[in-house]
Amino acid sequence: MVREWGVLTLSAVLTGLAFAPVGWWWTLLFAPALWLAVLHGGSVRANVARSFWWMLVYGATMSWHAAPIFAQEAKAEWAGGVAWALALAWFGLWGALFGGLIGGLSARGGRWVLGVASGWVVVQWGRSLGVLGFPWAMLSLGLARVPLFLQPAELGGIWLTEWLLMLWNALLVQAWHGSRRTALTALTLLGAVWLGFSVWAWQRVGEPMRTSLSVAVVQPYTEQSFQVFSLSIFDERMGNWLAQARQQGARWAVLPEVVEPVLINTLSHSQDEATAQRLTRWRQWSRGHNLFLLVGVDRFDGVMRNSAVLVSPEAALRFYDKVKLMAFVEWSPRGLWSRPFKVLGLRERSLQSGERVHALRAGSAPAVGVSLCVESLFGWVAREQVRTGAQWLAVMANDYWLIGRLVREQYADFCVVRAIETRRWVVRASSVGLSGFYAPTGKLVSSLPMGRAGLLTYRIEPRTEQTLYVRWGDWWVYLCLAAMIVLWLGQLSSTNRRRA
Repeated sequence: MVREWGVLTLSAVLTGLAFAPVGWWWTLLFAPALWLAVLHGGSVRANVARSFWWMLVYGATMSWHAAPIFAQEAKAEWAGGVAWALALAWFGLWGALFGGLIGGLSARGGRWVLGVASGWVVVQWGRSLGVLGFPWAMLSLGLARVPLFLQPAELGGIWLTEWLLMLWNALLVQAWHGSRRTALTALTLLGAVWLGFSVWAWQRVGEPMRTSLSVAVVQPYTEQSFQVFSLSIFDERMGNWLAQARQQGARWAVLPEVVEPVLINTLSHSQDEATAQRLTRWRQWSRGHNLFLLVGVDRFDGVMRNSAVLVSPEAALRFYDKVKLMAFVEWSPRGLWSRPFKVLGLRERSLQSGERVHALRAGSAPAVGVSLCVESLFGWVAREQVRTGAQWLAVMANDYWLIGRLVREQYADFCVVRAIETRRWVVRASSVGLSGFYAPTGKLVSSLPMGRAGLLTYRIEPRTEQTLYVRWGDWWVYLCLAAMIVLWLGQLSSTNRRRA
């Protein structure tokens, strides 16, 4: 018993070390197999407990450095610790669900391998749905430093790479417990197809640019910027950044989420003087420097919204309202249910989500798809941006409240997958970092130092082709769901025949 739980703990820790700050991505090629080996042949009850523990330790290994974030708005440090523990417990419950699915599956051999990989994808997909959906700690993100292995995401999104990783680890277990020759042959074939496709796709997508667009990202703040704030100093610095961007040949400048310090009131019959002055200022910068500006704002149009505004030298303002709000930060439950959580720093929020995901256009300029902060964690947002015409993607984030470099790096790693899924350049502008440029291969080609104010200009390529993932969406998840249904129906049929 002690040995079994020791193996589970070792597996979870090694898997967590694949992510920042350690970055041992290669542990993903064997560490989950140790967990799956313990689950192999186990009962539902035993596997539920084992998988809950595994996910709990895995989540803690990845997020120990994020604990101070939970304490920021809590009444006390202990309350922040409780909030972190509750988040880990929620994460662990999804592991328990996976363990139950595998424990209840009596399939052996190839059917067990298929069930493990498909069941994992279904559970991971499930925890990304709804208002509480949060796809943090996907195994695939551990490969962000070696994006070559993530290239299949253009076909089936992050779900396909999750499936491949679990399939690989399940085959390792099968090689140990089952037919070694068959499993090793399958591993060799899987590795050859995976690596072969990845190399081919990397070379195809990495061909020289046919057209280019010069884009600047502005990272306006340092870690200490908000100790004293002055609107006049902000305007002076912003004007200098934008002048520098134009001097470097930029046609676009992307700024972080909610970078504009004044609330923008766009309610047509009550637009106030402060709003008029601020919008006039941004228009002056746009026209004076001949720049298209993407600016993050807090906006009121009858309700409070988190928005991005496209300011162009000639066209009217274009707004995109954040559709996917972050649970308990921008959205929280109301009424009696929320009261016990106030001590944890969770209080009612006033933000309203946007009605739809859409690209922003200004004249003949290439359309851009905007993801505001947490939206970059969800593949469907970037996918819909591209479907509505986006030729490049901009991620605008306010990472100041994310204490520590490691959490910020983990959030930024989602841009690697979004670039591959859509085969679009992703330009990320953060308040304090990470800000930079991701090629359609997923490679981070240029970035600013984290925690330092600065400006960076780079040439990107607007692209119009659509990947299979963009066109078909989460089709791989539906295949995995169908596979699980078929496996379970087959098991029920076999059970009924034995009883007869």
